[in-house]
Amino acid sequence: MDITLEKIKSISHDILADLVYAQIDSNHVLYEKVEKTLLKSDPKALVKSIKKDIGSIRRGRKFIDYHEAFDFADKVQNIVDDILMMVDDEKVASTLIKELILTDSNVYLRSDDSAGVIQISYGNAEGAWTGYLGMLSDEEIYADIIEMLVCEGFGVRSVFSDKIPKNVLEKIYDEFYAKCEGRNGETYDNFDDIHVLHLCSHFLKKPELYIKASQFNGREIQESDFLDYAQEYKYAEDAQGVIDTLGQIKFVDEYKANNFYELQVWAYEVLKQSMNITLAYKNWYSKTKSPKVLKSYLSRLDGVMKKQVREEALSEAKKRSFSDAMQFFHSLDEAELASEYIWEHQQNLETQYMFADGLKKMTTWLQDGYPQEAILLYRDSCEKALKTSQSKYYPSAIKSLKQCVKLEASNDTLSWQIEDNLLYMEKLLDKHKRKPKFVQLFFKAFGEA
Repeated sequence: MDITLEKIKSISHDILADLVYAQIDSNHVLYEKVEKTLLKSDPKALVKSIKKDIGSIRRGRKFIDYHEAFDFADKVQNIVDDILMMVDDEKVASTLIKELILTDSNVYLRSDDSAGVIQISYGNAEGAWTGYLGMLSDEEIYADIIEMLVCEGFGVRSVFSDKIPKNVLEKIYDEFYAKCEGRNGETYDNFDDIHVLHLCSHFLKKPELYIKASQFNGREIQESDFLDYAQEYKYAEDAQGVIDTLGQIKFVDEYKANNFYELQVWAYEVLKQSMNITLAYKNWYSKTKSPKVLKSYLSRLDGVMKKQVREEALSEAKKRSFSDAMQFFHSLDEAELASEYIWEHQQNLETQYMFADGLKKMTTWLQDGYPQEAILLYRDSCEKALKTSQSKYYPSAIKSLKQCVKLEASNDTLSWQIEDNLLYMEKLLDKHKRKPKFVQLFFKAFGEA
């Protein structure tokens, strides 16, 4: 049964009150939520209670180990939720969120947050603070950002957003640029300062300031920087800037290809340059051989050209590894070619390189029109599982055999080329009769074969 908010609302108030009261002593989270809810009618007492929770984190000295980190992350998140849901005065709420955020450095230094859960909760707090920007004056926003800007020892906090007034961003940029410029050439780590400049220029939508900030300490622009700069021009909605920046990249390797051509296609679409869009997709496919890119490329072609490009791509796919080829055929819905590939590579299907969900997706796609081929894939998967001699894989082998039996039962097998499942399983059982765990699972699943 799914318990929805509407279903809970249908329960009478008295019954809900009894349920909550019965659980409150054994559930500290519920206790604190009820306490805060009762204090909502007394704003001063509510704020005092939340400040007490924040203070306990600020004063904390105990090391938080890996397992305790999850409960601690919930504690931080619960404070964020309490502020968002119960503090009506938004300026007060903003101040409380800021106070919570400022406890993060101390917490990070005394915790094993390998899972990143505490960081996520503080990240949610930073996001919550930006939601109150509309209630603060420009001076208050500036002062709060400067106060919260750097988490000591852990870099710049995520307190910038497109909601920050332009003049505040410009003021911070100018101050930090002057700071970097005044110390230019000195041997000091200005990574955080330059990061602040990049964030300001990003939300100002001024790529030229972003690029300018990248060149402190005599740093020369590298070709690898141009993709980063092109992203800034895209954010600034400057399509020509994207094209001009990408034009400075002399060689696009396979690692840069997706980012490069995504940007290029976006810019050409904005500029309404249809031929260049098509050419970009052609080059993109040439670099990546991605079926998804090929589909986009083919959608822009017609007639003889479309047929030729498709046939060449499918011909190339036949030379790929089993997993790559099958994914390619699946993406283009070429079940017949997938069938041909399976028959041609019966002795080398390599299903072990496919994830379980990938194999399931492939067999489901094939089973209606090509059930024999689906069975061949299941059989190969079964044999690969048994070949390992590790009994933990035997249940998956049995599962594959069950799918084979199911497919055979639901199809007319008179014209089939593969041997029937009964004969196949008898041979399989004989071959692996020295694997008692498999034999036990087999007879449990199928009885006497």
